[in-house]
Amino acid sequence: MKTIVHTCSSVLVRPNGIVRYMNTVMDLQRSQGHHVVFVTDANPTQKISADETIFLNLESRYRPNLKDGHVWLQVDRDVVYDVEVAFRRLDVEPDLVIAHDLHSFLGCEDKFRNCIFVQHESDVMNGDGRYSFLSDEYLQEQIDIANTTGCRIGMCAPYSHQVAPYRPVYTPPPTTLEPYTVTEKTRGLLYIGDTTDRKGAREFMTMARALGVTPSVITHEVNSDVFAGADIHTFKLHERAEMFKLISECNVAFIPSKNECFSLAIIECAQFIPTVVDSQYQWTEHVEDLGVLRATGAELYTVIDAELKSTVPYDRRPLEMWAHRSQELWINLTT
Repeated sequence: MKTIVHTCSSVLVRPNGIVRYMNTVMDLQRSQGHHVVFVTDANPTQKISADETIFLNLESRYRPNLKDGHVWLQVDRDVVYDVEVAFRRLDVEPDLVIAHDLHSFLGCEDKFRNCIFVQHESDVMNGDGRYSFLSDEYLQEQIDIANTTGCRIGMCAPYSHQVAPYRPVYTPPPTTLEPYTVTEKTRGLLYIGDTTDRKGAREFMTMARALGVTPSVITHEVNSDVFAGADIHTFKLHERAEMFKLISECNVAFIPSKNECFSLAIIECAQFIPTVVDSQYQWTEHVEDLGVLRATGAELYTVIDAELKSTVPYDRRPLEMWAHRSQELWINLTT
């Protein structure tokens, strides 16, 4: 048994993909018999799948930076210091430390012999435009570290268009697929995501109207005018079975994101139904091996329309092979 430490600052411990990613990795490592510890600066506001959680403060000392009407994430040295102090409460030398954001990496850099800094931010991984909430200074510091550090850099995608680390290691989300059964299709087109420009919600709704269909939408922005005319649903983390049931009832998912590090929504959809992405964006190169359909321009309409009308049984074998490898990669990292 090994002691594995995950660390992420409270700034990014929110209902997001990073927490879901961390928990899937922790669940896999615990199933292998390892002792998993989570270290952060403040009491986590989300459920963390660790055996033990170490934090310094009851509440985060981070204060957001509002600029041009938008909240930008900047590097806060107080948060870095609090992560560093929290690490002093570890009573063992960890076999592996996995940092999931810049604050936590800066709080443990050069303090442990075996450290991986996982890159979750799409703007770090791809050159598909500037969509994240990271300030310019934050983004540049993370890119500089990814390109220069002697620690291993975890890549959620096989390669990057933005960074070239000295010691890259492929760290996709370790995926255990839900059982697949043939389900009666009572819904048509599906979207999962919010209304930010990066996610492409407006492009999705334009496509739905062009196809003349009432789409199903899974989002936490249930009152947004962007989704006017859609069949809108929202699910909590403990309602995944209900969410998967709805996904399986659809004919096809269209995920028109413009920039992703690695989209968990893609995996959630592709477990059950054909999934389409817009191939003009660099990040979509990374999901083709999962069996995802890539098209752009007028071809997008043709591909989605064909899947809406198709009666051919869905073949998810490419995703099954990818999921098996994703677990093997993480198991090898902790062997």
